Amino acid sequence: MRSKSDDPCRADEKAQHPNNGRKTIRSCGSAVAGRVEPQLCDASGVLIHESGQTLVLVALSLTLLMGALGLAIDIGFVRYQQSRLQKAADSAAIAAGLEIGNCSNTVCANMQTAAAVALKEDGITSATITPTANQCTIPNSSGLAMTINVAPCVLGTSDPNNGNTHVAEVVLTEPQRTFFGAFAGIRTLNLVARAEAGDSYVNTGVNGGNCIYTKSLEFNGSNGTFTLNNCGIYDNGNLQTNSSDTATASTFLYYGSWSPNNCNSSCVWNIGGTNTAPPAHTTTPQADPLASLTPPSQPANSTTYNNTTPNNGATLQPGYYPNGINLNSNVSVTLAQGLYYMNGSINVNSGATLSGTGVELYFNNGALQLNSGSTAKLTAPTTTSSIAGTTAGMLDWQSSSNSTGMPIDSGSSSYLQGVIYLPNAQLTLNSAAGVTINSAASYTALDVKDLMVNSGENFVINGSGGYLGGSPSEILGTFGLSE
Repeated sequence: MRSKSDDPCRADEKAQHPNNGRKTIRSCGSAVAGRVEPQLCDASGVLIHESGQTLVLVALSLTLLMGALGLAIDIGFVRYQQSRLQKAADSAAIAAGLEIGNCSNTVCANMQTAAAVALKEDGITSATITPTANQCTIPNSSGLAMTINVAPCVLGTSDPNNGNTHVAEVVLTEPQRTFFGAFAGIRTLNLVARAEAGDSYVNTGVNGGNCIYTKSLEFNGSNGTFTLNNCGIYDNGNLQTNSSDTATASTFLYYGSWSPNNCNSSCVWNIGGTNTAPPAHTTTPQADPLASLTPPSQPANSTTYNNTTPNNGATLQPGYYPNGINLNSNVSVTLAQGLYYMNGSINVNSGATLSGTGVELYFNNGALQLNSGSTAKLTAPTTTSSIAGTTAGMLDWQSSSNSTGMPIDSGSSSYLQGVIYLPNAQLTLNSAAGVTINSAASYTALDVKDLMVNSGENFVINGSGGYLGGSPSEILGTFGLSE
């Protein structure tokens, strides 16, 4: 044991402070290999060790590390829950949007039920919730809550669908407890997910979009007349005209080639005005606006499917017809409201009349054949119905694999109110001097592969009243998740 006089701290203290100064912590040293190592000593000269300071630093570091780990866990879990809630909002918006037609473009009980069921199917909740209708502010909720707006309004005018009554907006809110956020005073977060679904349209208001889309428009003879009120023509392939043809439309564009033939000096163009320039060429091709629509499923046999040659005064019922229908001369037949899924043609012969309101004709094979002297007065459904299998505004729809042409022959006194969709077939308007076809229809649209207009045909389309699952100013729509 060394004496105090041998203690290096004492020696250093005496050397620097012979009067034993009042400092309680001093620098001292010990001789190591001929040099003095600085150390800290207390007032009594006892060495101070630094291991306690290291423990404090380690404790502080672990606290910060655990806090960061807790924050990362909270952020990850909240993001997972937000993604889960967003997927549920997407599903609920689609379910609500599909009911827009059935609900007359408002929030109704069917829409609320469909959206609520979508949440249960996605596993978001096991209990049925009652959505709030038409609320444009996002509320804080004590549990899972849903708001449905027909005509989105939550984002205001920054939303391109703001005020569009063909789009359903769904907002889901749900409080989410945090694991570690409570230590920072954040016990819960209010999660919000929003989605929109509905129909997208080609506008056919004044100077609006197209109510005729075809891959080949051919005026095959002279004196053919097309009168389109408040909508336009788009030809995506080969346009052909002839002498003294007349076209009245808000716009008339062709993408491919144009063979004017004898039309250069004798045709009359009223394109957005009177006596205007001829159709304009565009370098921008347009896709078939109805290509994404899903065809209806084949229903059960109609209760009248065996009545293939109905008598005068008969009323046929919707459903599947495996062999088509043939209307003999001078009979009048009515189609009850609904979907007619045809595996053969509907022939309307001279003197026969076919009428129906709220009717959709789908031809897996065959076509609607309006022969000379026949009459057809058909109106499409006004609403989309998953139960009936109908699509609002769709009147005559052929399968994409069905190339059977549809003729409207001379002398046919018809009006066809709705969309005629022949993606792989030709619509032929045969010679009908002195007869105006379709003028009584409040709206019509043609989406056909080929459109043949023969000599003397006078065909009228009122596009301003046309719609497909929409309103009187819109047509040719497709349904989908829009935001």
